[in-house]
Amino acid sequence: MPDSRSTPPLPVSPNFPSTEDLCPELRWDDFERRIGHYEFSQEKFSEAGQRLLDWIGSIHRCGYTREKCLRELMANYQPGDENRILLRLSDWVKVIQQLARTWTVKNFRLLPLEAIHANERLLLYLSCKERLQDDPGLKEIKRDLIERTSSIDRDQLFGFSRRFRKFLYSLSLAGKGDLRRWMLDDVEPSNRLHLLKEIAFSNLTEEEIEKLGSDKSVFVRRRFFHTQLEAGITPSKSQLLSLALHPNRSLRELGQFYLSRIYSEDAYTIYRSSDGAQFYYIADYGRKEDAPYFMEGLRTGSKSTRYNCLRALALHAPERLAELDLGALIRQDRKSRAVLLPVIPRLLSLDAILALRPAFEQSSPSGILSFLHLLEKKSFWTFVDTGLDVLLSDAPPRSHEPIIQAIHQRVSINEVLPPILRQSISEKIGRMRSTSGHRHEQTIHVLELMMKAA
Repeated sequence: MPDSRSTPPLPVSPNFPSTEDLCPELRWDDFERRIGHYEFSQEKFSEAGQRLLDWIGSIHRCGYTREKCLRELMANYQPGDENRILLRLSDWVKVIQQLARTWTVKNFRLLPLEAIHANERLLLYLSCKERLQDDPGLKEIKRDLIERTSSIDRDQLFGFSRRFRKFLYSLSLAGKGDLRRWMLDDVEPSNRLHLLKEIAFSNLTEEEIEKLGSDKSVFVRRRFFHTQLEAGITPSKSQLLSLALHPNRSLRELGQFYLSRIYSEDAYTIYRSSDGAQFYYIADYGRKEDAPYFMEGLRTGSKSTRYNCLRALALHAPERLAELDLGALIRQDRKSRAVLLPVIPRLLSLDAILALRPAFEQSSPSGILSFLHLLEKKSFWTFVDTGLDVLLSDAPPRSHEPIIQAIHQRVSINEVLPPILRQSISEKIGRMRSTSGHRHEQTIHVLELMMKAA
């Protein structure tokens, strides 16, 4: 029987010899495997390795072997063996399950906290088993964990994994709620939100409401706000002003909407009278007459301000983008490219787009594909001519598939094929036929049919 007063700290894995050559499947957190190494291993182990043999046999596919080895582990218990014993609570053989249940009801409370740490994943696994929800063994585990939550300290709590802390919070709130005072200090946003899931909004304390309402996580702030509305509580004007001035756009939109709806307050006016980054929140409204301010924000603002102003220009004053260094914006980051890609085909000539190729190639390893996608929107035949260059190059195969797919999926072409492009494409098709064998035969055939109809 385990003794919580005398057992040493539990190792991460059982304290027996390495068996990588004999039983590579055996792992502390393997819960479903039914290995067949028991018979083979019997010949390899001396009497000193009997414990390892019992570990292997306790997850054997044969019920008789599992029962025999389980009894051995229970009779000769050492710290760490509870991992295999507790696992048998989910056994489909009633006799084996009853053995594990009896041991758990009698001994789980005696396990040291280190054993709980080491078996977090196993305990979560058992807690998710639907057929174990009314099992006396699992009930004893939950009862003991609830009792432990009343005596552990803050450091011990946050020593557990994120998922296990959430499990403990649920157990604690179902009991005396001893862990509630630390839930909002959890570094994991979903664990902080667990308080809203388990506690009615009307039962939250003033401190909890204040902390959730000013949480640094956008995810938590948004969920808290909607929960507040669902509870029928009207947000104050100061709360909505705080949201309307938040750096995150989704929270600003919440503040803007409800300021107007509840208090008839126009956030745009607030932004126009503000300084610094808050002034450029006018980009959320995207008014064309504010385009000069957006241009200024692009030159002098922070990274988020530049993105918001760029987005506003692209949506509401795209003609002003021609005044910018588009190559630098393309090289800047992925979000800027995502804003510019839909606009550039309408904004620039074909020659101007072709001049942007180096910027796309320098922007990322897959920049050439973004450039080709852009080119396809402007001129299909120019896209084909440039795409064939990529197919003939040493570019990785993953770069080929989007080009081939775009060619095969083209339904109609409302564009004249210029003689110079026809000659260039024909020459590249000839090189493809001679160098790629049958690999691009279908694509070549499709292109030749297209060119014949053009």
